[in-house]
Amino acid sequence: SCHILHKRGRYAIMHFKELFSLDGLDTDISQNDIARRNTISSLLEEWGLLDIVDEETDDDQYASLGQIKIIPFKEKDDWELIPKYHIGNS
Repeated sequence: SCHILHKRGRYAIMHFKELFSLDGLDTDISQNDIARRNTISSLLEEWGLLDIVDEETDDDQYASLGQIKIIPFKEKDDWELIPKYHIGNS
């Protein structure tokens, strides 16, 4: 579960647990959470939806695609998507 954070003219793809941490809340973010975030960011770049400009050298871990559910836009209404974090509601 990743979110797009826009702050000071910059954008970042962040795992919802990273957003909890930014809000000063306790979080149990794991290496697997980071790996899933990295994989999602990489897929978005591969699909031409974004350019990764600040690749962090220590975040070279990626998750298998089996750990990520990709929902085609045409099937979006068939799902109940429930965000685990609401930006701006902290």
